[in-house]
Amino acid sequence: MGLSDKFPSFSFELQIIQAQNIESIKSKGNSLFARLYLPIGNNKRIQINTKKVSSKATMPFWNESFGLECSCPQEFLETLKKESMVLELRQSKKRIWGSHLMGKGEISLKNIFKSPNLIFKEWVKMDLESMSNCEEGMLRVPEVQVEIKIRVTSMEKEEINLNKWDKCGSPKHLT
Repeated sequence: MGLSDKFPSFSFELQIIQAQNIESIKSKGNSLFARLYLPIGNNKRIQINTKKVSSKATMPFWNESFGLECSCPQEFLETLKKESMVLELRQSKKRIWGSHLMGKGEISLKNIFKSPNLIFKEWVKMDLESMSNCEEGMLRVPEVQVEIKIRVTSMEKEEINLNKWDKCGSPKHLT
């Protein structure tokens, strides 16, 4: 077995469910979407955008899932635990390209790794990017509900499980 075969398998599933308290954001009549930046090491990150939903909805609902799987050294996982994901609530511009940042929140990967069964389901508070984005007299902070599941498995454990399966009647042993 080569060195790369001993790297753990890392699986990340993100579900962006819905937003609330967006009535405090001045609507310019354009659609809303969420954008997530997932750190991948070396000051690099992956950008993920949800589909666009109406900004006129009281509680915009995405219920959209994204998944990522990779093999990586244990050191990378330890480094990842010190990072944070950035979640943004954005409003598309009337022009074809571009969007306007309405609010931003952070999710510590350390909190996800510490959560029961590595499942994190929370309302992420959005810090408003500008008070000019806020309707006068509105004090409720916009939030986006997310569910994040992480699975880390050792490749050696997976190989042991495959070997057990082979011994339990796979075609290899039926000859």
